[in-house]
Amino acid sequence: MQQDFPRPQNYPYKDVFYFDGEIALIKGRYKDSESDSIGMRWMVGESELGYPSTFGNAMWMVVPDQLAGFILEGIFSDLVSLRKNIRDFQEFMDALDLIRDRKIISVNSTRTSESQHLRGF
Repeated sequence: MQQDFPRPQNYPYKDVFYFDGEIALIKGRYKDSESDSIGMRWMVGESELGYPSTFGNAMWMVVPDQLAGFILEGIFSDLVSLRKNIRDFQEFMDALDLIRDRKIISVNSTRTSESQHLRGF
């Protein structure tokens, strides 16, 4: 069965890279953001539109990087059983790399900030 995924103009993306029959994930650029983010939606819900939806239109939710990391790393750690849900493996790996790179930058920024703070003592 072919699934129709929303394509709102404010969140363009290449393709849905993960879909397990209920949850779908994308890597796209939301509105005027300077970089890509991970989008998620439930394709099932109280209405035929799934969740989220706004004013009768199916939408994507931007997943904060830390949560996106947990989700993507969880999928990656169980590739044996979840591989069947990955529709575009390269796009999945690109999304995982994007989040991993941000995590490294975030951790390094936090460490630098903490070390500068500690020097003040």
